[in-house]
Amino acid sequence: MPFKTYSNWIFDGDRKSDIPRPEGIDILKYNSPITSIFAVSMFMKNLRVNWYLNKIFNNMNLRYLSKEEVFMFMKKLVFDFKLTRRDITYSAFRKQNKLFNILRSQIPELKNGDIKLLCDIIEKSNDRDNIYQTLGLEVSHKKVLSKKEMKKEKMSVEEFLERHFSTIKV
Repeated sequence: MPFKTYSNWIFDGDRKSDIPRPEGIDILKYNSPITSIFAVSMFMKNLRVNWYLNKIFNNMNLRYLSKEEVFMFMKKLVFDFKLTRRDITYSAFRKQNKLFNILRSQIPELKNGDIKLLCDIIEKSNDRDNIYQTLGLEVSHKKVLSKKEMKKEKMSVEEFLERHFSTIKV
């Protein structure tokens, strides 16, 4: 609920309202999911605001500000640009995996959204294992045997060695 609390506060219409700290939810804590980067990235899809934020925060200065200062700046920004909830867009966060990182390095001209779409297509593909092997991401799946299959698979040590290893009989 911290995202809803932050969103309600930033668009509440009161320029001087304090940052809410309901019981159990403190968006200013160090481990809060709402970070300074999240506060700034909320407005990336709005061209005017994005241009303004790039002009101001396109360096490391954002890291040196406290969360409270960034949040108050963003609230002032909402009033200065006359933004409403409709002006921001939600972009889902998807954790990047090895496939994404390899495709990013192999095809740098694609945007992140396009690479995520390509990852989804690869994951749903019938040739998924072949593609993974081609990219060097071979995933070895161990076959899990049920108790019935284990009884059928019982074999002597000699059969096991012959089946899984190349042996030379002396």
